[in-house]
Amino acid sequence: MPVIDLLALGRGVHFAATLLAAGTVSFIVLVAAPCLPAGDGTALLRRLTLLGWASLAGTVLTGLVWLVLVAANIQDIPPAEAWLGFWPVVTGTRFGEIAGLRLGFALALGVLMALPRYRAVQLAAAAGLTGLIAFTGHAGATPGAAGYFHLAADLLHLLAAAAWLGGLPAFVLMLAAANANPADGAFAAAATARFSVLGIVSVGALLVSGLINSWELLGGPADLLATAYGRVLSYKVGLFAAMVAVAAVNRFRLTPRLPAAPAIRALCRNGLLETALGLGVLMLVGILGTMIPGGHVHTNVAAPLTEAAFVHIHTEAVMADVAIDPGHAGKSAATIRLWREDSSGYFARSVILVLEPRDGGSPAIERKGASTPDGTWRIDTINIPRAGVWIVRLTITPDSGVPVVLDAPIVITQCSNECW
Repeated sequence: MPVIDLLALGRGVHFAATLLAAGTVSFIVLVAAPCLPAGDGTALLRRLTLLGWASLAGTVLTGLVWLVLVAANIQDIPPAEAWLGFWPVVTGTRFGEIAGLRLGFALALGVLMALPRYRAVQLAAAAGLTGLIAFTGHAGATPGAAGYFHLAADLLHLLAAAAWLGGLPAFVLMLAAANANPADGAFAAAATARFSVLGIVSVGALLVSGLINSWELLGGPADLLATAYGRVLSYKVGLFAAMVAVAAVNRFRLTPRLPAAPAIRALCRNGLLETALGLGVLMLVGILGTMIPGGHVHTNVAAPLTEAAFVHIHTEAVMADVAIDPGHAGKSAATIRLWREDSSGYFARSVILVLEPRDGGSPAIERKGASTPDGTWRIDTINIPRAGVWIVRLTITPDSGVPVVLDAPIVITQCSNECW
């Protein structure tokens, strides 16, 4: 399992804050409010609303941190420097556009939560805040009809996770209030029954959408053990199974005993356990979003020649195919193709290629690419002095926004003297 980097951690924490905000709204609208007698439950609803506002504040803050981390990743600079240069990422990338839309939903939801008469609109805003995350992940990058199907499954997955996992802290808060005031036992029993039904529906949706997502992202069942992405996904599935097991105990053993005080206390403890397991799931989701799954393979526009050295560089901002032909020491040429995750072209003003040996034994080679009519960038004369592992580094200046830096290793083979 890979080490959690700042980007993966930022993603996971942001997902947790978002699902908590949306889940709290879902719990208020679908569970708590319908079970409360008219005029009752004002204190509980106030506490739940405060929880929702606090999680929305966390969503906005962690969303900004995520945006800065993405900007740092795109520009290949430390996050501390990216704080001053993240605005071009907001205006010049799809990720930035989605982040702006989600900020609008978060602000609207914060206002709507103060207006109880607009419960349905609150739910719609929470769904928009959560569902738009799908457009920033692997599902949003899958082209064609399969991409729409995958995107729909990811949307369902996120909304179901928000309703169940995101609603668990509000559920625990409600149980704690009922435990402190035995007179609320009947309300706790009714609310638990409603949340149980919502949980069953959500788990079913998570299973179906999870299977669809796995079908799209994995090359086959063997990937669950054979690839790094599959192994992290396996850990996620294991934690999800543990959550379902705890939920089953709640549903079949504890819920029928309500409103007895021991059952309320046991449900409260199990709710905290489910929340902890769910937080682990979200941290793994944060890691998965920074990895390339086995089934997420893009078709190259033109396959490299047999003797060419080839590398595909994959980032959230732009992808690059770099072919060095022939791929051995001596005289060669480089062809660079730029494109986005949705298979559309990526337009740039300039591309600079730097080749430097990984062991530092030779000076770096720097060349500026020339744009060609077919959309590729070409460098006709490169003299690579020796074989070995070299680092390909591309500095791409887009039509608008800040330059993007990509790098990856490439293997250059040995060549006889006649190659020179």
